[in-house]
Order: sequence, then C-alpha cells, then structure tokens
Amino acid sequence: MTLGEFIKTKRTETGMSRNLLATKAGISHTEVQRIETNERKMPSLKVLCALADALHIPQEDLLKIAGYVPTDDTPAVERAFPGLKTRKQQETVEKIADGLSRNADLKDEDLDDLYKQVEMFIAYAKKEKDT
Repeated sequence: MTLGEFIKTKRTETGMSRNLLATKAGISHTEVQRIETNERKMPSLKVLCALADALHIPQEDLLKIAGYVPTDDTPAVERAFPGLKTRKQQETVEKIADGLSRNADLKDEDLDDLYKQVEMFIAYAKKEKDT
C-alpha cells in the first residue's frame, strides 16, 4: 500500500473529507489530494506528523509507511544508509563493508586512503557522465 492509499483509507474510515483533513492538519486540501494520488511521494516530516495527528494515528506508523523510519523487514544496509536509491548501490555498500570486515587489520591511514580513492572515483564518474 502506498502512502497516499494509506492516508486516503484512514481518512475515509474516519469519515473525513479532504477539506476537513487539510484543515485539521493545517495544510491545503490540494496538498492532501496530491499526497493521496501519489503526486507528492515524499511529503515533509512536518506535514506527515500533522496528518498523523489529524487522523489520530501514531506518527511513527505514518513515517514508516512514508519510508522515513525503517521497518523490521528493511535490509540492514538500507537502515544504515537510507539515502541509497538503488539495489545496486546497496549491494556495492554491502560488498565494501564485507571487504572491510574481512580485513580488520587495515591501518587508519589505509582506511583514509581508501575513502579518498572512492571520492576521487565518484568525482571521475560524475565528470565522465557529464561529458
């Protein structure tokens, strides 16, 4: 169930109109409509908390559905690095972490060098992409 579907379901279960929910949450009715139709996929935390309060549901429940709070079945790498957008990014981080865990005897300078190398590679890849 998407965030929009969840909010619409909770709103209709309570018998609220979009206008009433918007008023109770302190947002516009068009914003409620955008959220419910998934036009607005990631509303701000402030808006989500206001909607949760207006719908009389725990804020954490709504934040989990929106993806702001990891759920119990969220992969560990996604919980640790919620900014990773793709499965490939998650797999890459998992491989790097696995390599580091198997080589725990690396010195701090080695880890600093590794980080610099990764940053240089990312900058290079971005430059290549832009050309």
